[in-house]
Amino acid sequence: MSKAMSKTSRLVTLAVTGLAFAAPQVLPDLQSVPPTTPPAPAEASYQELAIDGPTIAAETKPFAMVGVTWPKGAQAVQARVRVQRAGQWGEWQRLTVEDEHGPDPASPEGVRAGTEPLWVGDATAVQASAVTGSGTTVADAKVVLIQPGVLATDADEPGVQSVEPEATRAPYPMPAMVSRKAWGADERLRSHNGKACARPKYTTTVQAAFVHHTADRNDYTRTQVPAMVRAMYAYHVKSRGWCDLGYNFLVDRFGRVFEGRYGGAQLPVLGAHTGSFNANSFGVALIGNYEKTAPSQAMLEKTARVIGGSVSTPIYRFAKRIGFRQTGQPFWGEHRTRTGWATYFATRDVFNSVATGTHSTVGVFRARYRQLGPDTVLGLPTTEFRNSVNGTKVQYFRNGALYWSKSIGTRPVGGLIYARYAGLGAERSRLGLPITDMYKVKGGLRQKYQHGWLTYNQHRGKVYVQYRSVR
Repeated sequence: MSKAMSKTSRLVTLAVTGLAFAAPQVLPDLQSVPPTTPPAPAEASYQELAIDGPTIAAETKPFAMVGVTWPKGAQAVQARVRVQRAGQWGEWQRLTVEDEHGPDPASPEGVRAGTEPLWVGDATAVQASAVTGSGTTVADAKVVLIQPGVLATDADEPGVQSVEPEATRAPYPMPAMVSRKAWGADERLRSHNGKACARPKYTTTVQAAFVHHTADRNDYTRTQVPAMVRAMYAYHVKSRGWCDLGYNFLVDRFGRVFEGRYGGAQLPVLGAHTGSFNANSFGVALIGNYEKTAPSQAMLEKTARVIGGSVSTPIYRFAKRIGFRQTGQPFWGEHRTRTGWATYFATRDVFNSVATGTHSTVGVFRARYRQLGPDTVLGLPTTEFRNSVNGTKVQYFRNGALYWSKSIGTRPVGGLIYARYAGLGAERSRLGLPITDMYKVKGGLRQKYQHGWLTYNQHRGKVYVQYRSVR
């Protein structure tokens, strides 16, 4: 591993796999398929051809990515291809076989073994071979030819840029990325291997990141990358039998991050990137072959951003100060809210903004605040929870508070109703504790308390107090 690549290992438990690449072996030339005129841009297509002998040769529909698959269980398979572009045959290339890439062994995903797919651009014919180490033909081997087509959105996305010049200090918050919609993912494909595949699966927490490379070409252009990702998606699902794209994230040589497996880039989505180790981890694939060539600085910077998450931010320092035994492992990395930042840990959610500082929610306060959301009337927390009168607990937020007791549960008070309640003395006032949430009434809002009501009149912009009569 290069010194540049090892930079990321400081940030999380990191395993770098998939970097072995066998040297090409020259095979005897087959009789060439007659050259053809280079075609116009093709529509998306998918082809599988049986390799029913030591080699096959075929003129085909135009394709841009090629891979070879075979039934599980075959040992020491060597797969080679060469393709015809613009009427000329290229050199034979050995495809990389990465047995550790893929779903966990107990997973229902993955019905066929295979090579890493190879991007070849515009090709119109293929020669392919799949044999064991002893030279015997591999039964039921297939060469897969994928044309992802061209979409109008394949041009550079506005707002998704390479690494900014000032981004030279690691680590960073999660970077902006090209969404599945932006790179053209056909979400219907997730049901290709059954309805159970359509719903993403989640792991418990994130404890490690695995960095792979795709063992692909390094001379691709910016506008080709979305098509490359679409082709990998089709190969993983249709050719290998996986539920979705195997990697959680992909990074191209220009420093752009692409959302991989469906389910939420900020959630612990169970991927199919490192067999036996997919649980409690995520996979990042560097698009290209980096066995002999170092990744670009832009690629390394963005990979560090994807892995680094909340490290060295106010949220990270808060978690480190109170101890990770108190927070648990992060499972939703540092992400934006409307007014600040948040990281969700196993036992605490931690929030930060310039206006509120860094504070967390835990226990019943965490559960209720999650129901409300950080961008609702309460705003971000300004304190930790604390004990109050008669067994009451309270936590303050920028625009309100949450109150808890055994008798009332956890109740929010916010906005102008909270301002009036606090002015009266809050839980120490004659009103006592809130016994309902704020709810709509004609012309405004109302909240019931142990000994009365607060009613907000929207037309007048005032909050009125009404006490229960005492008999």
